[in-house]
Amino acid sequence: MTVIQAAKEYILARPALWILAAAFAAYTTSKYLWAYYRLRHIKGPWLAGFSDLWLMNKTLHGKTFEDIGRLCQTQGPLVRIAPNYISCGDPAEIRRLWAARSGFDRAKWYQGFRLDPPHDVSISMCDAEAHTVFRSKLAPGYSGRGVTGLHEAIDAGILQFVELIETKYISTEKAHRPVDMARKIQYLTLDIIAQIAFGETLNFMSTDSDSFGYIEQAEASMRIFQVIALQPWILSVLQSPLLSRFPMPSATDTVGLGRIKGIANNFVAKRFGPDKTELPDMLGSFLQHGVTRREAEAESLLQVIAGSDTTASALRTTLIHLLTNPPLYHRLQSEIDTAIASGHISSPVITDTEARQLPLLQATLKEGLRIWPPIHGIMPRVSKTDATICGVRVPAGTNVCWSAWAVLRDKNVFGEDADVFRPERWLRAAGNEKQLVAMNGTLDLCFGGGQWSCLGRAIAQIELNKIIVEMLRRWDFTIVDAARPIKNEYSGLIMQSDLLVRIEKRAV
Repeated sequence: MTVIQAAKEYILARPALWILAAAFAAYTTSKYLWAYYRLRHIKGPWLAGFSDLWLMNKTLHGKTFEDIGRLCQTQGPLVRIAPNYISCGDPAEIRRLWAARSGFDRAKWYQGFRLDPPHDVSISMCDAEAHTVFRSKLAPGYSGRGVTGLHEAIDAGILQFVELIETKYISTEKAHRPVDMARKIQYLTLDIIAQIAFGETLNFMSTDSDSFGYIEQAEASMRIFQVIALQPWILSVLQSPLLSRFPMPSATDTVGLGRIKGIANNFVAKRFGPDKTELPDMLGSFLQHGVTRREAEAESLLQVIAGSDTTASALRTTLIHLLTNPPLYHRLQSEIDTAIASGHISSPVITDTEARQLPLLQATLKEGLRIWPPIHGIMPRVSKTDATICGVRVPAGTNVCWSAWAVLRDKNVFGEDADVFRPERWLRAAGNEKQLVAMNGTLDLCFGGGQWSCLGRAIAQIELNKIIVEMLRRWDFTIVDAARPIKNEYSGLIMQSDLLVRIEKRAV
């Protein structure tokens, strides 16, 4: 008797197995049919109506940013991207959905970014009331109001960055020293946020290296986090006590995210006990406003991850667009030189107030955020009641995402050339208040909206204002490989590398 014949006889002799199999098939079929039926009136890829595979595949391969955006542009502002996920590319609707008291709260997707499961950090909280209370404790520190010496800490980091470049990477006629500015900029933002957060740097610039292997591990795991976040049942299993021994980044690790977690925990530990230290940094502000030790440990880790990667992405994006647009590059450099000559830029580091008075600089920074927003994940919201979005009925419990690509390249807001990096659009709009309000309101979506808006926005903008000026006032840049100036990977955050440039000191 063959194996197949034996299996056949075994099954036929046990009718309960047939009943169980039939019940499972009926349940699975009805589940998928109902999932398709409830959102059948919303366009999208055929597979997305029945399965999460389309969205998971796009997420795993880093294609959600562009591909969902193009779907919104070609099939309409509202598209279906999974059985219970739709994406909206209409800026006005996203502002409405993200506004306070809109009835839309964070979906379970956000719980995929718990850094100390099952405990939440500010970015993973889905309970609106709990988030509001916790946010009130964090806001003074994140905004910089509760941090003494904020600007001085940023200036010190910039000057250390200048010293690093001028000591090791300045090219001359006799010496060619190409440097990957994508990495060096991230060292800079990591050390700055650590100084602001804990009162000490993480020594990325002093060692001129990814000394803990943090950056490498973070980039390798980001897409996996995004995929897991799409499946709440996987989250429930991975974050349950049953898998408490599942290998996760640990504070005792010597490399990667775990190493940063251990350092953050050590900084927090110094603020407790009989010999505790009190410093006027972000951590000190958190504790002063009632954040617990466990909350401080998790939130401090989030500060390093979110506060460095997003700012670094915005800086790299702005720099690469400047270097690939020589007329704009020289115009901005001329604006900076003129301001220096007229005494409107301080030395050795420009002030935030001075930078805000440079119109082309501000337009360039805005355009960089618009074209490649540092955070472009799907960021779903969910309502407990039925809603109408873009004139379409959306059943309660549906995950409503945004398409960063479609929203920030909306031609009704930014013009027919919305796909082009062109800072001049902001200068031209300065004379049209209605258009400028619409453009600024849409760009603000890069930082979230309502009660869920980005807490660290103010500090990030100070860094952006200062760093670009300090680079262009001191150095001239040349791209080493014009055919492939930078490598981008879209994984909810933009992972950027290989921004190889030649840097020469300016003769000014």
